[in-house]
Amino acid sequence: MLTARIKNSKLRLWRSTTSSLPRRKLAFSKVDLRYRHQNHDEGCAACLANQEPILALLKLLSARRAIPDVRLSYWNDANRRSGSIKGSRKGLFERNGCTGPDIYTHPHFLEHLRYFLFGAELPDAVVKEFEKKVGNPEWVLSSEIIPIGKAARDLTRRYRLDIAEAPEELFKLCLDMGLGLSLAEAIMRSVKQVR
Repeated sequence: MLTARIKNSKLRLWRSTTSSLPRRKLAFSKVDLRYRHQNHDEGCAACLANQEPILALLKLLSARRAIPDVRLSYWNDANRRSGSIKGSRKGLFERNGCTGPDIYTHPHFLEHLRYFLFGAELPDAVVKEFEKKVGNPEWVLSSEIIPIGKAARDLTRRYRLDIAEAPEELFKLCLDMGLGLSLAEAIMRSVKQVR
């Protein structure tokens, strides 16, 4: 049986029986999770090779409910997406004419699959420092948004995070930690101010 836990923003998968291990290893080992390739041809080849393994991996993860609900909400809930075009992340694929299994084999789905599997793509040191600053997410008050946002901006600068990607990755981390949606959005807006 495949079990999942969010700890330090990483999805932990382990087996309690050996019966499904070969299938899981086969499904996961064939997926090329890189979303940047050296050239277009290499990217196209990886995309074509990923189609069946991604669908097999998602089927296994879904059957075991191994993807945390907060990460599924990030994918399915329109309220967890900011921007001028409204709709969920999944809805944007559908809006662009991509439906059914084609959504999950589309090259732009890889960033979402990476989040399902690994959480926010941030250095471990950033995650640890941010978690230390936040403390217990159940006790965070709206009055603490400004100092937490300032700390998030400081981490972005100090660790030279990509300013285009850092707001979204810290938003994901906030959700994984259990912060409320409005607090996570406020921190994301704060990090967007980094120049």
